[in-house]
Amino acid sequence: MSRARQRGSDPVQTLKDNLGVGAAVGAVGFIINYVLMYLFITIDGAETGDEGWKLVGNVLYNAQFVDSELSGGGMSISFNLITDSGSDIASTIPSFVYNLGPIIVLVAVGFFVAQQAQAMDIGSSVAAAVSIVPGTLVLSIVGIFLFEYSEQGASAGPELMMGILFVGILLPAFAGAIGGAIADQV
Repeated sequence: MSRARQRGSDPVQTLKDNLGVGAAVGAVGFIINYVLMYLFITIDGAETGDEGWKLVGNVLYNAQFVDSELSGGGMSISFNLITDSGSDIASTIPSFVYNLGPIIVLVAVGFFVAQQAQAMDIGSSVAAAVSIVPGTLVLSIVGIFLFEYSEQGASAGPELMMGILFVGILLPAFAGAIGGAIADQV
């Protein structure tokens, strides 16, 4: 199919046509968000320890409204490094910036994919933008297991179902759709 802008294109076909590009760009968006969280944590001067990259991963999920879960000794508690007191995180950079950063990146990623699709109507632009979800979904699942850390019989990591639902599907679909709608108006 030609990349030329076409009037009245089918949103479902636009979604199918852009799945590969959208998934790749969605994965890049996930990685950009990880780097953004690393930058924020560095600016905050938070102590990251030996496995700081796993801490950054947990903050990435926390920033997207997914708690981390600490399990051990028959107990399980949920926590959020951004909103819970006693953490160095969000000491310099306000917590809402941690939450807003990934959303802005996902809107920009959705905008980019919609622009590349060159759709003429808002439905097709939004459909193209939502094609970022497969990329974010795969990396959100991998990240849940990759960012889990264990020490002295206890383990902590992002909550499984909420991580998949929010970080992998809902936020990318919602923010991507906004980016697609903006792209249609430009």
